[in-house]
Amino acid sequence: MGLMLIDWCALALVVFIGLPHGALDAAISFSMISSAKRIARLAGILLIYLLLATAFFLIWYQLPAFSLLIFLLISIIHFGMADFNASPSKLKWPHIIAHGGVVTVWLPLIQKNEVTKLFSILTNGPTPILWDILLIFFLCWSIGVCLHTYETLRSKHYNIAFELIGLIFLAWYAPPLVTFATYFCFIHSRRHFSFVWKQLQHMSSKKMMIGSAIILSCTSWLIGGGIYFFLNSKMIASEAALQTVFIGLAALTVPHMILIDFIFRPHSSRIKIKN
Repeated sequence: MGLMLIDWCALALVVFIGLPHGALDAAISFSMISSAKRIARLAGILLIYLLLATAFFLIWYQLPAFSLLIFLLISIIHFGMADFNASPSKLKWPHIIAHGGVVTVWLPLIQKNEVTKLFSILTNGPTPILWDILLIFFLCWSIGVCLHTYETLRSKHYNIAFELIGLIFLAWYAPPLVTFATYFCFIHSRRHFSFVWKQLQHMSSKKMMIGSAIILSCTSWLIGGGIYFFLNSKMIASEAALQTVFIGLAALTVPHMILIDFIFRPHSSRIKIKN
């Protein structure tokens, strides 16, 4: 699968703008540690984080189609949770499914020819069962979109409805990687930065947040660069780049989602209630 210039630009956006949003995870972890041995505990958390990411990365190459399915599923929840928390509505799960499924369910199906090639590169072969499962996801997503759109229009939350509709049309007309990069970088990552900065500015120093984010971003880029050059010795540049970016992103999403959606958001909510 050859990539156009616009596709390379989209991948660059994902790597240099989207990926760093997860680099704040060290500052997030540090902010939740209250004991005196904060550095030692932070090191332990980061080690577990790295082990989870590495384990998923290795599992991907043993069970690629299954791993891709898991990546799509957790991305629906992770993206949807971030969008819901940014602009809550009455129907929580239709909101999560509708927004989280745009780039993970709707995009693959509406751009099936292009995404089939992408999935084949990521899994080293065809994935017919995955497409059958995506059709089931699409049914759930369609119901979620209908319920969510009705509720947002009924309650006059027009900006939420228009964002969803705009993304649906973008996925229809734009190249798949452009749609993904647009959502991942300028909606999901921007909201994540805003949420984390707001939560941490009273708990952590700005220097520590920025410094740790820079260190982890640079480390991720160096590791990713090494993986890319290794893969490029075995396959063409475009395929090596796609595997590096998306399999690497999937591996990092697992510990990132656990930390953000299952630990940090509930932790932040408890602090907000106490205050």
